[in-house]
This record gives sequence, structure tokens and C-alpha cells, in this order.
Amino acid sequence: MKDISQINMEADLRRYFGFDAFRSDQKEAIQTLMETHRVLCIQPTGHGKSLLYQLPSLWVEGLTLVISPLLALMRDQIRQLNERFGIPAASINSDQTDEENSVAQRSAIDGTIRILFIAPEKLDNLEIYKFLIRLNIGLLVVDEAHCISTWGHDFRPSYRQIVNAVRRFEKKNDDLRILGLTATANRRAEADIARQLADAANKSPLKVLRTSMDRPNISLWVISVQGTAQKLEVLEKLLRETQGTGILYCATRDGTEIAAEYLTEKGLDVVSYHAGYDPDRKRQLQQTFMDGSTKVIAATNALGMGIDKSDLRFIVHLDVPGSVTAYYQEVGRAGRDGLPARGILLFDENDRRIQDHFIRSALPTIEDFRKVYANIRPDEENALPTLSAVKVRTGLHPTRVTLIMAELTEQGLIQKMMVRRRQVYCRTDKRTTPDLTRYTNQNTVRTAELEAMLRYGLGESGCLMQSLRLALGDEDAEPCGRCSQCRPDHFPQNLASSFTGEAARWLAQRNVPITATKIPRMSEGVSLLNGDLRSPLFIQFMRQRAKNNAGKSFHELPPDLEKMLFTKLDRMRETRAFGLVVPLPSRTWSQWKFVGELVSERLNVPLYADLLAWKEMPTHRQGELLNNDQRKANIKDKMKITRRIPGLSDRAILLLDDYVGSGATLKEAVRTLRKQGGVSGDIVPLTMARVRWRLGARGMI
Repeated sequence: MKDISQINMEADLRRYFGFDAFRSDQKEAIQTLMETHRVLCIQPTGHGKSLLYQLPSLWVEGLTLVISPLLALMRDQIRQLNERFGIPAASINSDQTDEENSVAQRSAIDGTIRILFIAPEKLDNLEIYKFLIRLNIGLLVVDEAHCISTWGHDFRPSYRQIVNAVRRFEKKNDDLRILGLTATANRRAEADIARQLADAANKSPLKVLRTSMDRPNISLWVISVQGTAQKLEVLEKLLRETQGTGILYCATRDGTEIAAEYLTEKGLDVVSYHAGYDPDRKRQLQQTFMDGSTKVIAATNALGMGIDKSDLRFIVHLDVPGSVTAYYQEVGRAGRDGLPARGILLFDENDRRIQDHFIRSALPTIEDFRKVYANIRPDEENALPTLSAVKVRTGLHPTRVTLIMAELTEQGLIQKMMVRRRQVYCRTDKRTTPDLTRYTNQNTVRTAELEAMLRYGLGESGCLMQSLRLALGDEDAEPCGRCSQCRPDHFPQNLASSFTGEAARWLAQRNVPITATKIPRMSEGVSLLNGDLRSPLFIQFMRQRAKNNAGKSFHELPPDLEKMLFTKLDRMRETRAFGLVVPLPSRTWSQWKFVGELVSERLNVPLYADLLAWKEMPTHRQGELLNNDQRKANIKDKMKITRRIPGLSDRAILLLDDYVGSGATLKEAVRTLRKQGGVSGDIVPLTMARVRWRLGARGMI
């Protein structure tokens, strides 16, 4: 370990990073870390916090381990560290293949990298955790450190394992350095984080470094709107009048696709990005945005928080964020180069419903804990359950099951073990009622944060930047003099007043993409109707797709839906040659044969109406089940091929169904066609509608 007094920090800064000088507070933070060993650094987004561990990684003995939930940050930083700065780095995360993760592990063991990034969820994996404990860690970095605090706005159970890792690493290495980084910790969360990252033996007291949260080059702006259609029309006007690149934040994956499709059809350069896309596509989308090939990206928070793009001129939120602190963090990606930038919120008070849903989903009850605990038991073959098995058994929301399992493990009521390379769970001898204090704290925090965000949108909190800074612990914050509250005359007032209804008509006719999958290999497809919109045509189709209560069947499609189907088929055959139409087996869709014949005739290809069949009828209808793990298990290995499939050359199969929900049935059909039928070409799904199943409850949303 080099003594900090013997290190020429400015020389290493120039040599490796090409910078002539440190930014404000960077040098002090690095010196403090090297001298005191433990630092919690609270700085605004875009303040250059990454340098606080990248530079010391050159000096510490051992590996620098960065625990971060930001996969986009991992990709971007690893590329820059390896290609630009000459500091070898790698990562372990769920977006990479098993082979890529294995290569990263070998590099860490061999000592050929200086920095290893890992997602916190990987710490729940016993094999990964044991691998990390064996490494010689010289610097442990906890990125987004507010996530370890139940008083933080984004507490994550998987982060609890970080504290256990800290204790293990500090026993192994007396010279261990620990760096916590966050842009969003108020005074209460700060104290909680500091307590958890402190030295258990109190040899190295933790030092807290807090910087002003002001972003003087960012102008904040709130525009009141009503509904998705008006948001789209306002957004189009904004983008036509705004120069430079930017991010459009959406609360849902579907929202990113809707925004990108509408704006693209209007001739604007916009793409969508969310966690549902396969890793290769996400990497490609991120790269084109980073290199300037794409001007605007509509994304969930799966993207924006980790990218190092300094020239973002605007951040637009299409939906109300769940908290003031999350909003500050996201809007703070703009203007990192110091030039003027804008943070814009399209505010619809009704958007609180989705955030209320997120809050409820994150709050487990004691009954949920009991239900999960009761299902931690061997099956009929005496095999202990995996996490997926518990999700299937309980039917609870998958995220809630993961949360409860992490908490039961943390409280010592269950334990993990590896059996035949599978991570399974069993009960311990401990018998106590789980402590839910963390979650009542979180519910209090999240509810208060959402209310504060709503006051921000309604204009009830005064200066916009000041209200954000006060929420983040900047107790001396003053009005900024540049936001739409301080200087309303500097912002257009009529953007939402001229509503044409054009976007509303577009939404009613929009088809919904069915995302491509790698395993099994399924091409991107389409659903004609979006169930979320509950359009009259969707309601008519759903009422007529099966026999009604009076026993009446409708064997034809509504005329408007038939017209939509033909239009879509004509477009599809312009870009792809089809060789076969294959309907999925259905016990309720009375129109399947009629629709199959329509499609077959329109594409001028054969219809194999009975090619796919149930070799064993699923126990339940998919809508009767409680989560997608149950839906996947319900139809697994239940289909069969009834006849030989003709040679298709390079022509695709069109896979036809009435609607898609979780996608489990479509994927099982594709798997059956490939495994039993030997199909090697494209398989393209087409459904009449897209619905969304409830998670943790029966039926559609």
C-alpha cells in the first residue's frame, strides 16, 4: 500500500485520466479515504464520484470491488476504464452470459484486473458470495449507498448482504478501505448508512463528506397535463423546439415504447430502452445513445442513472417519480458539462396511482411472511425449494417473495445452501415472529416522499430546486431564481393548451410489440390491441372471443379488428416471407379457426390448425393463477407436435393466439416447435390483444 504522502495525485490523474486538475472536493475526498479508511461521500449527480474509487484503485493493495445496481454504469465505466484509461476492469451481472461472468471471476482470481463491478443481487448467490470472500479486497465501494438504509428512498434487501460482506472483508484485511457513494441521502439516511458502514471494532471511524446539492446550470420546469395523449403531443412540441440530446423517463416499460413509437412516427429521432430487452439489444441501444447516433432515448430508470454522458441538454419525466430524491438523482444527469440544461416534469396528478401501486407492492405483511415461511419445506421427493419454487408455491408477487426470502435469511429464520449446484432454502431452528420494522419505516418514507413529489408538481413547494435541495439535507438552500416557479415568464405557457386529439387517435390504433426472446429463440411479434387502454374494440373482442353466459359463440372478428389484422399482415409480409400459420391450442377462443383461415388466406400460406396440441391439459387457465412463475410452471412441457412440419427453407412460422399476458404460453409453443418439430427458422408471434396479469392476485390489471 502506498502512503498518500508519497503519491503524486495530480501526476496519476493526468497520466491515467488525462485531467489537469481535480473537480471541487474530489481531492479532499480521495485524501480522506486513503488516510481514514472509511468515507461516506454525499455529492450531486454528475459531480465525478466515480473518480473517487477509480484513482485509488491504482494505489491500494488488492482488488477494488464496486457494488452497484446500475448495469448501464457498469457497461459504460468498464468500457472507459479498459479502452480509455488503461485500468483493467470487469463485471459480474445478470445481463452477461455465464461464460462472461466466469471470465470476470477468473480475471479477479488471477489478479489481471484492478476493478470488479458486481450487482448487489449477486451477493444473494452463495457461490458468488463465497467467491468474493476468497478475494483480496483492498477497497470496497458501495454505490447508491442509500439503498442499505431503511430510511433511504430506495431500500433494497439485497443490500443488507453488503453489511455482512463488509464485516467479512474487514476481518480478512486490516487495511481495508470502504467508500459509500450517494447523491440522495437526507440527514436521517446519512446517519443510518454511516452506522452500518462503520468499523465494527471502531478502529477507523467513518468520515462523512457532504457537498451542496445545487445544480446552478439546470433550470427546472413543471408542465401540467392530463393523460397520456396530451403528454405525447406536448412532448412532440418540446422536442421540436429543444436542441441537443436527452432522456425521456417513463415509469413503465410500455410507456417507453409508446413514447418512442409515437415520436418516431412524427419524424423525431427517439428509441426506447428498458430492462425487458435482451442484453445485446440494451448494449447496442446504450452505445448508439452514448456516441451521439441517437438524439433521444425513452427509458425506465434501468438506463439513465449509470451513464456517463456529460452533454445531456434535457431530462423529461413523462410520469411522476416516486420520490423527490429519485427525481433529483434522475434529473441531475442533465448538464454534467456545466452548460445550461433543463429538467422538465410533465405532471398529471392521476399518475400517483402507479406510484401508490409500487409502494403497496413493496410492503409485505406478516401474512405474506407466514405464507413464504410455510412453503420453505421439502417437496414430495424430499428436495428443498429454490427461490423459483417458493414463488410458484405461494403465488405472491415475485418481487415480494424475493424481498421476504432475503429478510427471513437476514433475520436467521431460514438459510441458503447449495445442493447439486442449485441454491435451495431450509428453515433454521430459530422460532420468532419476523420483525417488520424496516418495512413500516420504508412505507412511511415512501409515502412521505410521494406526497412531497406531488406538492412539487402542483407548485405548492415554492422554488423547485430549493425544494429538492431541502429534501436532500441542504438546510441553507435558497430560491434558485431560474425555475418555472421563480421565473414563470422565462417558460412557454401554451404548450398544453392546444390539444388536437391526434395522439389519442394514434393510441387507439397502436399495435403493441411482443418482445423477442433468446431462450427460446422467438422473433419480435405484435399484438393488435392494447388491453391497458380498454378501448371499445378491445372490450368487444374480449366479450366475443369465447362463449358468453347465454352460450352464444361469435365465430368472426369485429369488422374493425379484421381490418386492423389485414393491415398488419400486409406490413409484416413486406419485410418477411412466411411459410406456415400455426395457432396455439385453446380451450376457450371460439374464433381461432376463422382467424387462422383469414391469416392463411391473406399471407397465401398453409394453415396447420392442429399442429400444436396439449399432450396434457394445463391444470389451470393462466388468468386463474397468481404470478408468472405459476403460469410458467402451469404449461411447462404440456404441448406436443401432432404431425410432421414441412421444410420451410428460410420462411418463417406465424404463431397465432387470441391474447398474450405473461408470454409463458407463447414461449412454450416456440420451445415445442424447436425441440420436437426441429424448427430452425424465425417464429413470429401475432395476437389479437395484449393484456397484463395481476401479480399476487388473479385476473387482468
